[in-house]
Amino acid sequence: MMKLEPEGCFVTLDDAERVGIITTIRFDSLGWIGNLIVDHNHRLKGVGCLLMKHAMDYLMSKSATTIGLHSYIDTVPFYERLGFRVNSSFIRLVGQGIAGNPRVKAPRKMTENDLADVINLDKLCIGGSRERLLRRIFADSGNLCYVTRNNKQLVGFIMADWYSREIGPWVCHPSFNCEAMNLLKVVLNKLAGLEVRIGVPEKRREILAALRDMNFRDEFKVMRMYYGGILGNKGCLLAMESLERG
Repeated sequence: MMKLEPEGCFVTLDDAERVGIITTIRFDSLGWIGNLIVDHNHRLKGVGCLLMKHAMDYLMSKSATTIGLHSYIDTVPFYERLGFRVNSSFIRLVGQGIAGNPRVKAPRKMTENDLADVINLDKLCIGGSRERLLRRIFADSGNLCYVTRNNKQLVGFIMADWYSREIGPWVCHPSFNCEAMNLLKVVLNKLAGLEVRIGVPEKRREILAALRDMNFRDEFKVMRMYYGGILGNKGCLLAMESLERG
């Protein structure tokens, strides 16, 4: 986060003691709030509110008109008091990668030549350019990055962080469900036998059912919340990138 948004990560001090942190990142006019952590002994003293207001001011000073975040269920009222509204919900699941063969045409590894199309499709999906983030994920040769095309048109992509074993972002045009599942299967195949995690929109019941059929189990639910302009939803976001970056 410090490399992606060096000016947008903040710490709160009580004298010389570090008692809270918050991270942010900007995607054009969309700002995102990530880690908000307050030391247990300093909670209920306004530290979290102070950090949130400072982070929101920072993002708006950088031309953000919408600010998003993921909230655990029990912290939703805290963010609502700051003016955030619930947009949707995501289920975080954990399971093991599993060997299997994609149906029909298998996705292929993402190349540098795919990146412009990947960035444009992602921007269409979420309403802001995550180019800095996507390029950083792609640049790590250990990460798993795949695309699927219909003729020459990019219709979907998936990325997975090899180090954290976290799948996402996963984006695909709504009319290409088979291609979308093939993207997931090729990554799960590469992670066969390893514990992996993925955050899926709760309304995508067919994806949740498929994962549960593969013995994935629900870890927790988070609410996607926004402040300001409404968060875009084109129906093509199949998995979040992370809790911290949306």
